Amino acid sequence: MIVDEDQVLIENILEGSKSSFEELMRKYNKKIYSFIYRMVTDEEVATELTQDFFIKVYRVLGKYKHEYKFATWAYRICHNMVIDYVRKHQAPVDSLDDQYISQKQMMDSENIVKEDGFDHLAKEEFNQYLWRVVDCMPMKYRELILLRYIQGFKYEEIAEVTQLPLGTVKNRMYKAKALLKAEIEKDGMFN
Repeated sequence: MIVDEDQVLIENILEGSKSSFEELMRKYNKKIYSFIYRMVTDEEVATELTQDFFIKVYRVLGKYKHEYKFATWAYRICHNMVIDYVRKHQAPVDSLDDQYISQKQMMDSENIVKEDGFDHLAKEEFNQYLWRVVDCMPMKYRELILLRYIQGFKYEEIAEVTQLPLGTVKNRMYKAKALLKAEIEKDGMFN
């Protein structure tokens, strides 16, 4: 029997373990912050929403149903918080420098386009270019790209997080990839 580390942490948290909650925060903090930052493109807002996210998770953890993956449930909360923020504040979708996102969190370009002999520096520059393109995409496509390629969610999990039908997720992902490809071709990246 495989023991799910998140499930063990959650059980300990529900029994009152503060150290387990701190461990859960350490495990998800960078991922959640990165996702929020890419959606709202503002460091201060991302930091504040990340803190609010963990407060909310702590408050509603008792409602979590163990038959679902914790990550999917947590990103659903995160998704709702970002949508609420954007609706209230009409957050800009401007592109920002990528200095606050670690290389480990950078989108691996070979997940979207085939790598054609890029050396390390060229690949890093291409990743930064991809981030700028993704940052400028409409939010409904940007979110799917982030969930799929940064967080590693399957289409079914993305459908759960966004509460969209699976067919809609697949359709939007197809359109998101087409937008990326069109922008890359427009900029002459592979000419």
